[in-house]
Amino acid sequence: MKNLKRKEEIINTSLTLFYERGYDNVSVIDICEACHITKPTFYKYIPSKEDLLRYHYRGTADELYELLRKLEPQLNYWRLIVIGLTFTLRKSVKMGPALYGQYMTVNFRQHTLTARYNSPARDSTINAIRNAQKLRQIRNMTDPTDLYLTGRNLGLGYALKWCMLMGNYDVVEQVIHALEVLFEPDYETIEEQCKFVTSIFEQ
Repeated sequence: MKNLKRKEEIINTSLTLFYERGYDNVSVIDICEACHITKPTFYKYIPSKEDLLRYHYRGTADELYELLRKLEPQLNYWRLIVIGLTFTLRKSVKMGPALYGQYMTVNFRQHTLTARYNSPARDSTINAIRNAQKLRQIRNMTDPTDLYLTGRNLGLGYALKWCMLMGNYDVVEQVIHALEVLFEPDYETIEEQCKFVTSIFEQ
């Protein structure tokens, strides 16, 4: 328990320093001084400074899964698709373009990505796509898994562009617009079906 608390302190302090000063302007020594620990203690809990950026995304897939599960009974599957494909992006925006750019550089260098491609959240989003197709809430009838992967990659592309342009536009809004082009949502059908569900619950 004590070890876990110490690790959390190092992670939270590091992320705060990164936000305040920028990733490149914070050294391991700076983190150690802020936490009142030695360098060997730092490396006992954290493999490297680069690994600290990944902790920003801890629990993201689990948070998303819980949110999708909670909203699923509302029958607005298009909304679930948008949430499923922009949830991590919204978290990335909170990092800011400089920190997010550094995070992606780390991933490119180490050939890794923090977000899990096989998770209950992924399966829930694909299931939402499948249900949206069945109910004609979206017009694109391509294989749901292919649509999901296309949407994920589309979001990643916009996020990288947002980084290169130093965050000078609303990347979430742009991605949602691109998802509309990809999935072709039928808003009239969605509204009618959701009204019907609401009326049932009100009876």
